[in-house]
Amino acid sequence: MEKFRKSERLCSRKSIGRLFSGGNILFHYPFKMIWLESAGENPFPARIVIGVSGKKIKRAVNRNRIKRLIRESYRASKGRLYESLTLRNRHIDIALLYVADNVYDYDLIDMKLKELFNKFIQNDEPGKEIL
Repeated sequence: MEKFRKSERLCSRKSIGRLFSGGNILFHYPFKMIWLESAGENPFPARIVIGVSGKKIKRAVNRNRIKRLIRESYRASKGRLYESLTLRNRHIDIALLYVADNVYDYDLIDMKLKELFNKFIQNDEPGKEIL
């Protein structure tokens, strides 16, 4: 069973600021993924921060539920992403933003997150720009 450890989370304000100012963007509704190559001082190939807009999802209860569902889906499906990054000897920082207006169930969130990671893995070749 995979775990989602504290060291897999992106907590540094400096790293998050760098990520948002110079990161690459990949969109797959209801997610917007911003990613940036990192230095690699972390034992995990990816560090992640999850965000849900208070403008789109008004109630904190719903925002927290969405973040919980995203974390669970990420925990369950990060193996393939880690495998791909490890093969290429890369470390990345990821901001995963939920951009939908509605609260979707776990099955849809899980499916869309897996599709987003598949899209990232397929397009993640050296010298190839992702739009």
